[in-house]
Formats: sequence, C-alpha cells, structure tokens
Amino acid sequence: MSLNDLPAATRKAVIAERREELAAWWPRADGAGARTTIKMYPMLHADKPRHGGALIRATDDMRLRKIVEAFGKCWRRELGYDFPPFDADFVDYEGSPNKAEVVLFDAQETMATFPIAAGAAGLSVVEGRHQLDWIWLHPFERGRRLMTLAWSELEEAYGGDFLIQPPLSHAMRGFLEKRGVDRERWEHRRK
Repeated sequence: MSLNDLPAATRKAVIAERREELAAWWPRADGAGARTTIKMYPMLHADKPRHGGALIRATDDMRLRKIVEAFGKCWRRELGYDFPPFDADFVDYEGSPNKAEVVLFDAQETMATFPIAAGAAGLSVVEGRHQLDWIWLHPFERGRRLMTLAWSELEEAYGGDFLIQPPLSHAMRGFLEKRGVDRERWEHRRK
C-alpha cells in the first residue's frame, strides 16, 4: 500500500515516525549520513594549483592527509575492499613509517578562489620506481576534464612511466586504454 493511499491521520503518524527514526541515526558521525554522503572538501588553508592545474601535494600537511584518508574510504567502499588504501597517520597499519606520497585534486567543475578537493591518489616507490597505488575522483568530476588534467600532472611530477597497481576498475582501464598508456605499466604485477 502506498503512503498516499493511507488516511490523512495515519499518513501523518507514519511520517512523524519516519522523522523520529531519521533523527536518531542519520546525522550522527557514525550514522548513515556520514557513510552515504560523498563530500568535496574546501581547503581554505591551501594554495590553488598554479596555472589552472589540479594537483595539490598533501604528504606533509595533516589537514590535507585527513582529506586524502576520507577519499580513501570512499575508494574502499566503492571498490569493495576491506581496508582503505591510506591512513593519515604517519605510521602505516604495520607500525612502520607511512612513506606514501599523496596528492589531492582540485575540482574543475566547481570554481572558487580556494581549492576544493574532489579526489585523491596515493603513490609509493617500488624498486626505485614510483607506483600509483590508488586513485579516486568524486562522481561529479568523473567523465570531465579533471582526470585528464590530473593524469598529465601525475606523469609530469612522477615520470611518464610510473607503474600502476592493479586491479583496476573498468573506468580506469578504459581511461588508460583511451589515453594510450602502455599496458606494461599496469600489468607488471600479473607476470
């Protein structure tokens, strides 16, 4: 039975019950709102990337590292992994110093005089060579110019031959193929 089919008094009571339920679990820090809302993060204390770029290094700034960690949690949920790929603490899950290089991407579809984080990536060094361990973009920025701009800047900053850690999402594989990225860069672990 539809809510609209109920008598007015019953419908009003049901809606009141739903409001009470919503107030009890949605807004809390551990509630559904926190788990299901994908945010972009205004970074008032950070400088806008130069010349309309997208890349903001976040390795040494704890406030920025926390934003990277939040995007890592989005990556984990979206791809179904058990753990996020990055923890903002300067110690990794095994108690070793966290040497991951992390970057944030400035939104290109949302303009402001300050940067607005719309995605992040984490890189490590494997056998003396940079490796992209993970990358995540806010859904509102996907399929637009941010990934293309961010990718160019990643290649400029870390070399045009950095490795890419599999497994990859279908969208990432499609992006790499469309861009003409050498398959050896992302299939290196499967051999």
